[in-house]
Amino acid sequence: MSLIDLSLSGLSKPGTKLIEKVSDAIGVLYEPTRIRKKAKAESEAKRTELISKLELEGLEKRAVERFLKREAKRQENIENITLQAAQNLSDTDTITDIEEEWIEAFFRECEDINDEQMQTIWGKILSEEAKSKGSFSRRTLKLLSTLNKEEANLITFFGKFVWAASHLTPVIPCDENGNTEGITFSQLAILDSLGVIQQGLGYSLTFHQQIAYLSYYGIGILVEFQENNPTTWTLSTGPALLSPIGEELMKICGSSPDFEYLNKFVEETNKEVSRVKLTLLSN
Repeated sequence: MSLIDLSLSGLSKPGTKLIEKVSDAIGVLYEPTRIRKKAKAESEAKRTELISKLELEGLEKRAVERFLKREAKRQENIENITLQAAQNLSDTDTITDIEEEWIEAFFRECEDINDEQMQTIWGKILSEEAKSKGSFSRRTLKLLSTLNKEEANLITFFGKFVWAASHLTPVIPCDENGNTEGITFSQLAILDSLGVIQQGLGYSLTFHQQIAYLSYYGIGILVEFQENNPTTWTLSTGPALLSPIGEELMKICGSSPDFEYLNKFVEETNKEVSRVKLTLLSN
């Protein structure tokens, strides 16, 4: 029996449906209960009774106790993450048919995640996968299972540099000497080693029209090239590209826009590069 009280949690119908799907996939039964403390006490008593019935002593007893304690903690982690995912869903969300193999792989990777902040990230992944099947690959799940909080925070920080073009694209300003502004090369190297980005000497966006549009956290940017020459219709974006894993992580990393960075980039681009003009369409 789960300690999750569905009758008190105020879950939406899609949230309840997600819990049912998880239960079907990994054999965990979620039932309403209003007696959490009593249920936990009964569980502890049953565990002690089980060990005593097995007539174990010494090393064997300690091994069984360790196993039961570890699995109980894993169960708690699974339920916390599942409940967070369910709470992320509203009545307007549509739940897709998540593959059971994906659910099993998901919980294998996150069952040992104890940190609340990291559990929140895993909850977002599960809810997003529930809304759009195939949003997260197993490679992304594997990477997340190895992240520490500092690395997760770095990914969140990096998200402020990501714009929406034909695909998600980091736009990292560089000074006249090629040094990055706002993020260090060592931070980029960490992201590269994690598989979130691919570093290079310099990347750019190529456009097929003289007038085009970009978006930064919902803010439209008008891109106007001054020359009627398609070979000049490019915009430098800096030394990093998102990997497929990085693109998936940007959906749930919790980044916030940095309007000071945005305004400075637009101003510097318009000042230094006469062949292109950027105009913010809204604030």
